[in-house]
Amino acid sequence: MPDPFDPARLAPADFPPPTSPPRPRPGVKFLRGPIPLDWLTAAAALPGRALAVGLVVWFLAGCERRRTVAATLSRLAALGAGTRAAARRGLAALEAAGLVTVERHAGRAPVVTILDAPD
Repeated sequence: MPDPFDPARLAPADFPPPTSPPRPRPGVKFLRGPIPLDWLTAAAALPGRALAVGLVVWFLAGCERRRTVAATLSRLAALGAGTRAAARRGLAALEAAGLVTVERHAGRAPVVTILDAPD
């Protein structure tokens, strides 16, 4: 009589794929939301790396749980916003579109405040 607990006799179970979005594993960084879709749509319509810069600003705001963050250009660039020059141009584009305000002071990181998307 064959052993009923023989692992070779067990067929692999076919589980349906998960329907919920993936969740980050513990210790992995993630983008905190919700981010308004009209804000994302307005940022996506801007030229260059503006959307990438905007997502990094949202990431920093989620980490600090504040709407206003100090965003060094090197930190923006390191987190995927391109070069420091591209990050500077992206930040200027977001500011011109009314999605953020930026306070600039010589020798210090720009202070970025996320605004509600304009109508």
